[in-house]
Amino acid sequence: MNRRRALALSPLAIGLLAVARTQAGGPAAPARPDPSEAALALAEVLPEAVRRAAPHLVLIRPRSEARSARRRGRSGVVVARGVVVTCARNVDAFGVDDLVVEDARGHATPARLRGRDLRLRLVALEADGLDAPPAPRAPLRRVPGSLVLALGAPLRTEGLPSATFGILSATDRFAGRADQVDAALDPSNLGGALVDLRGRLLGVVVHPDPRLGWRSGVGFAIPSHLIDAALPLLRAGAELAPGDLGLALSRVAGGPGAGVEVARVDPEGPAASAGLRPGDRILRLGGRATPGLRAFRRATAPLYAGQRVELLLRRAGQTRLVELVVGRAKGTAQAH
Repeated sequence: MNRRRALALSPLAIGLLAVARTQAGGPAAPARPDPSEAALALAEVLPEAVRRAAPHLVLIRPRSEARSARRRGRSGVVVARGVVVTCARNVDAFGVDDLVVEDARGHATPARLRGRDLRLRLVALEADGLDAPPAPRAPLRRVPGSLVLALGAPLRTEGLPSATFGILSATDRFAGRADQVDAALDPSNLGGALVDLRGRLLGVVVHPDPRLGWRSGVGFAIPSHLIDAALPLLRAGAELAPGDLGLALSRVAGGPGAGVEVARVDPEGPAASAGLRPGDRILRLGGRATPGLRAFRRATAPLYAGQRVELLLRRAGQTRLVELVVGRAKGTAQAH
């Protein structure tokens, strides 16, 4: 590496070297790394993560389009044997009929739509005979500041995906359904994989806010644990709509163990039907503790319309368990 180039990179490279090596499973960096060594370490870690993730990515395209063109192809991630998940916008761009998925070796397999998740804006495609292995998952714990790569479909030349590099900016955005990243996103990696520095799946890249545009530095990915929770239903052909409990919460903290307080109840909503009242405190939802608003958002993020969920309440000093049937969020149109 050119010495002048290495020194130019050193403010970034020195700061990232220890993190990169730790996240990639390598030895810790020395306290004062040489700038050229730091840059070289990053230059090894990032391509290796791309190579590890490449076999789990596919290109989605219409069967009728010539393989040599691939102009309208979109990215997808293999999440289970013969199952590909991608951003719904990718499939809507050219319809759900006559699809194929093409793996990193260029093998094309017919695919069909199985399920659609309106909450997460994802679809699941079934491709019987697809030989690409499912993507290994990263650990569930996601920490803002972690280094990430946004990967698109494998390129024809080397079977490696396009890649952009950044950090995990924030977690649990959009009511707990998305993580925010600053890695550059564009149509080439929409529906592709967000991976850690070991090439393990963190989530699936979705379309950014249209008001921000592409490569704004504000992008989003659906966390893999939410995808895995929905996968059995999507494989069965379900359409999952965003859920609504029909209640509003107080923003006033109630202290340790107090849960979250119900401020208002929609008289025609699911909470009212289950007997909830203003002043009730929700201690657990769906088996998950809800000590505060953030935890409550995390617990409600996987919920879908029609799902039955148990709530543990405290009312007038007494606890009680109630079952609630999640309603459909207002303004959610049914997919066609």
